[in-house]
Amino acid sequence: MKEINENPLQLEDKLYTIEEFGYAVRRKFGGDENISDVMLGEIILTKYPVYSCKIKKPKNHISQKNCGCC
Repeated sequence: MKEINENPLQLEDKLYTIEEFGYAVRRKFGGDENISDVMLGEIILTKYPVYSCKIKKPKNHISQKNCGCC
């Protein structure tokens, strides 16, 4: 039976701003220094949407259909 890994990047279990998230990914895995932490965070969220639940949402956030956390 295949085990489902809900944290494939193995990041700390906490809420991040998008910039903190990008920085955490860069610190753990490296990355192109020409890309900002915000852009890196957005790229990773596109690849791994499960992490959208780890991003702090603004008060006026509108939930998306494919996000099960908000």
